[in-house]
Amino acid sequence: MAVRQGQRVYLTQNAHARTRRSATYRADGPLEWKGFAVRRMSNLAKLLIVGGLAVVIFGGGGFLTYRLFFRKPDGGRAGGNQAVITPTPDPGIQMLDQAKQQLASGSRPEAERILLSLIQSFPDSTKSADAKQLLGDLNIRAFFSPEPSPDKTEYVVERGDSIAKIASKTKSPAELIFKANGLDSLVIQPGQRLIIPKGQFSLLIETKRQGVTLLNNGSFFRWYKPVEVRLPPKIALGQFKTREKIAWSNGARVAFGEKKYLGSSRWIVVTDNGITLYSETNPQTPNVEKPNNGIMLGPNDMEELFALVTKDTPIIVK
Repeated sequence: MAVRQGQRVYLTQNAHARTRRSATYRADGPLEWKGFAVRRMSNLAKLLIVGGLAVVIFGGGGFLTYRLFFRKPDGGRAGGNQAVITPTPDPGIQMLDQAKQQLASGSRPEAERILLSLIQSFPDSTKSADAKQLLGDLNIRAFFSPEPSPDKTEYVVERGDSIAKIASKTKSPAELIFKANGLDSLVIQPGQRLIIPKGQFSLLIETKRQGVTLLNNGSFFRWYKPVEVRLPPKIALGQFKTREKIAWSNGARVAFGEKKYLGSSRWIVVTDNGITLYSETNPQTPNVEKPNNGIMLGPNDMEELFALVTKDTPIIVK
């Protein structure tokens, strides 16, 4: 009985051992199974790494391609820490519109006031040139109109008068009398009434802005846009006077009253400065060779300025 009992105990211990081995087998699995799991996890990790690299490489390239070739530039956003620059509004645009509205409503003095304010306060406005042209047109039409004004006198032609004699009597340029009265001939009749306008004119020549401005009593009167500007490298700045007025026809000087005077090319020579204001009425067949240095104006502008400017008219060059 003792031996049998011992055997039963031994067998029971072996059964327990087998049970433990079976449990160990179920928990850990055989060696081949563990190797397969490790290989599977390794392949999965590789796939994840390769996929990540593809996203970085091709995704980054795609984003760069989009930024370079497809995305529209955003002008309102600044890159980095750069400040966003907002364009400054041009007040001249609104002021010019207001002046035109005043003219349309018949309020010319208010329109002139607005235009003059634009010219003086905002010389760099994109509408400054338009304002100068418009105000100059208003001034010149009023100056040459037959309407009475404090700066005009009326002269009644007497027997024996001529334009030159009347110019001497009234101390006005003969060209001014001729133009102000719209004459197309030097022949005048006794009893004919002529308008003699007067002005205290001076010229402002701006070398940097390349413009010629006519002033009347020190205020803006008319602006002339140059056709061509040829100035010496070093130019004297300051106050000067016109040295002479010259009319050219076929290479020769002509005086007012001569037949060839009409259609002649005009020069206004500035004293001691090497600047000449000039025009050419016949560009294809010039009346005279251009001066070495000067500012060329259109024929109509030069004809008008030639009538308004006299010898010794003050000129400021700056």
